[in-house]
Amino acid sequence: MAASPSSVDPAAGYRGGLEIPGWELFYHGKVRDLYRRNGDDTHMLMVATDRLSAFDVVMKECVPDRGRVLTHITEYWLQQVADTIGAARISCEPEEIPHLPSEVHEALRGRCTWTRKAQRVNVEVVLRAYLAGSGFREYQASGRLWDHELPAGLQNSSALPEVLHTPTTKAEVDEPITWAQAEELIDSAEDAANIHRLALELFQRAAARAAEAGIVLADTKFEFGRLDGHIVLIDEVLTPDSSRYWPAAEIVPGQEPPSFDKEIVRVYLRSLSDWKRTPPPPPIPDEVIQRTRQRYLEICQVLTGSLPAGVTD
Repeated sequence: MAASPSSVDPAAGYRGGLEIPGWELFYHGKVRDLYRRNGDDTHMLMVATDRLSAFDVVMKECVPDRGRVLTHITEYWLQQVADTIGAARISCEPEEIPHLPSEVHEALRGRCTWTRKAQRVNVEVVLRAYLAGSGFREYQASGRLWDHELPAGLQNSSALPEVLHTPTTKAEVDEPITWAQAEELIDSAEDAANIHRLALELFQRAAARAAEAGIVLADTKFEFGRLDGHIVLIDEVLTPDSSRYWPAAEIVPGQEPPSFDKEIVRVYLRSLSDWKRTPPPPPIPDEVIQRTRQRYLEICQVLTGSLPAGVTD
């Protein structure tokens, strides 16, 4: 049964599934809900919940305020780069969303985004400045980063000679592709060149901002779309869920540093020998949830200089 505004418990986090009169919840993902107003096929309402997913399993617990942090960081960066690239996003203020009933405003405040429906570019634009995750595993196996030649002797968390594009497909399972293949999927040499340039510029601006606070932006991913003949940003931007942020002082060659995301939860789950990473999920101790929340709040403060309205640490 879907939640009602009165059933939302801020202390436990916003789980989503809210019934909105006159609106259809047409997508209920692992961590995001998407709505459309009846009869409107050109806009949608994105809601970042506090649901917690790890190893593709949605946990029973939420990370309170996580959705607000992701929305706040994305909105901050969209405003910062508005002089460089536009966005599909129209507003994050409930009062500015047409026909959104006032009784759901407070439940959705800080976590909703009213957006135009753009034509999605079917390439996930991934940029890497350090070896980590699947990139490091690829280097171990081939000595390369897919189509990029790399020096020998690099380790986990090693800095790359330069920031590299390692795009993937947008599919049920994202597959690495070369930039030449990405250009074919983008289907416009001019758009592909703009996306390549814009993604690198956004990465460098965010990396410089993080570096001022002793944080390294190891990698991130962007999603782009087309609106009225222009390339625009869609989806979240430079959040801890779409990026890998590390404390610079804790980078040790050969080891992956702690990241400002839900890694605390993943570490806990890996310690459970009797859970096979399939539903149902095991219970997550409150101490793990609260430490995870603090990591999200910390990186939000670092990147934007503030916390979402109404959120305290």
